[in-house]
Amino acid sequence: MRLRTVAKLSIVVSVILFCIGIGLYGFAQLSMVDKGREADILSYVPNDCSGIFETDNLDFFMNEFLQAAYAGQMESLRRAGIADAIFSDLTRYAFRSAHGLSGQMNHILISFHSPCTPQDVVVYFRMGKGGKNKVVDAICRKFGVKYEPKEETYRGEKIEVYPIDAASFVAVYEGNGFLAVSYQKRLIEAVIDAHKDETSLRQDAVFMSAYREKSVNFMTLYGHSASLPLLAADKKDVQECWSVFDIHVNSDVFYLSGGMHEPDSCKQISAARLRNSKMEVCQDSLLVLSGTDKISPFISEVIAQPSHSLFEECISNLSLDASYIMVVDMDKVMRSPGCFSDYLPAFILAHPDMFRSFILSVQVTEVDGRLSHIFVFTYKE
Repeated sequence: MRLRTVAKLSIVVSVILFCIGIGLYGFAQLSMVDKGREADILSYVPNDCSGIFETDNLDFFMNEFLQAAYAGQMESLRRAGIADAIFSDLTRYAFRSAHGLSGQMNHILISFHSPCTPQDVVVYFRMGKGGKNKVVDAICRKFGVKYEPKEETYRGEKIEVYPIDAASFVAVYEGNGFLAVSYQKRLIEAVIDAHKDETSLRQDAVFMSAYREKSVNFMTLYGHSASLPLLAADKKDVQECWSVFDIHVNSDVFYLSGGMHEPDSCKQISAARLRNSKMEVCQDSLLVLSGTDKISPFISEVIAQPSHSLFEECISNLSLDASYIMVVDMDKVMRSPGCFSDYLPAFILAHPDMFRSFILSVQVTEVDGRLSHIFVFTYKE
């Protein structure tokens, strides 16, 4: 189950990169924590989540994305789940509020949960006093109403439930130096459980080996799965893996770079699978190769050609030292996504139409017994 759901990172990419970021931009001031108070949000995130996204600077994030040539390609995905129900229509209010940012960094974390629909997320704000009131005020502005929340107590903690229409609501939990907001009250209860029962990501040894405190201007996605299906050892072990994807946005390209982190019992198995694989597919708009002995001469031959198509340019930009490479026109994947189940994570396969305007280049390299990866999406103008 988790292999399918974690890898639905299209929800991550769409909801986060192209929905939630827009809506939360106006709440940037909420992330400023009182001096000396640093909330340990990871100690509240349930360890059975399918993935998390973290960024420290929404202002940087929004400016980078809005300048990308491909930003409009994901417009249809802005009408998703909590982003639409709470945040996405707040853009005007958001940009009015944003003028007071003065370049300050704004830290948010978002966790994704089973069954991994766009509604199954929790948004965590680092904030000081009064932050909750600003969130509630923004919700009221969106729906043009004023209302008192329904207050509930769960394990001694207060959850405030704000109805937004006849069938929907927002659950809000104010912790020590942070605010958790979700479309699902059960997820807020899971946040409280994780902290009280010590079953959070802070207690997950594999996740903590993958997690790194970043410097500035970062966007990082952590997926609770192997980075590629072909690297899976068995279902039980794969459920303990975490893959890191640092998100980088350029005008015509965005890419996800990082590595796969596993229990010690799995590391040698996955590396051996990669070394022993003998894949070789070379056809129109698709290249799959494994083994440095094949990859290095193939890329060198492409580089030596006097001229290159965009597809060939993507090949020539890959590393000669890679252990596995794949280059594919996403139009081809969209026509037959089932044929690529062994080669691509399901977050791409679940919504190939979102990526159809790109050529995808993938490379996996073994470095000191650990598998690093990079997924490059090159926009076809």
